[in-house]
Amino acid sequence: PFLETLATQLLAETIGDPLALGRYIVLLPTRRACRAAAEAFLRAGGGKPLVLPTLRPIGEVDEDQLIFDEALGLEYTDIPPAVPGLRRQLLLTRLILQWPREDREITFDQAARLAAELSHFLDQVQTERLSFEELTTLVPEDYSKHWQETLDFLKILTDYWPAILADDGALDPAERRNRILSNQAEAWTNSPPDYPVIAAG
Repeated sequence: PFLETLATQLLAETIGDPLALGRYIVLLPTRRACRAAAEAFLRAGGGKPLVLPTLRPIGEVDEDQLIFDEALGLEYTDIPPAVPGLRRQLLLTRLILQWPREDREITFDQAARLAAELSHFLDQVQTERLSFEELTTLVPEDYSKHWQETLDFLKILTDYWPAILADDGALDPAERRNRILSNQAEAWTNSPPDYPVIAAG
């Protein structure tokens, strides 16, 4: 089991110094992984009191899960704030309701569900550090009519959403996380930390 193996190894590395493990930082994909890792350390320690390493989730997009801070040597005051999740949901819902549709009217509930899907899609694209620039080349011409309808709908993200974010002076959560991680990588490259940092996942 991955987390148990990790915990056993780190405990072996720090044996004899009860405070040594507390100087480690372990980067994990999600907050759930951090909770599981804490439990793995307790199991590997046989239930004895432990000073756990600092466990940091870096894969979540929620603002309260961007845990990087001054303790990690990071300053990101120049990075715009993330647009709140509820605000993004409502703004995208409004854009969808305003989008012209020839077949039928869309209800608020349907628009809200589509907005949630668009938000998820946007987070995936930004997490993978991709762009929308080559959407038109993704699908064979046999599907061009249906795909053109999809491309037209995705203009909500490609043409209108960036302007709304700019007016708000905000970023999507995933994009803000990307910038924070890039700043952290640059800071650690220029001035490597004097404590162990482990990226695990």
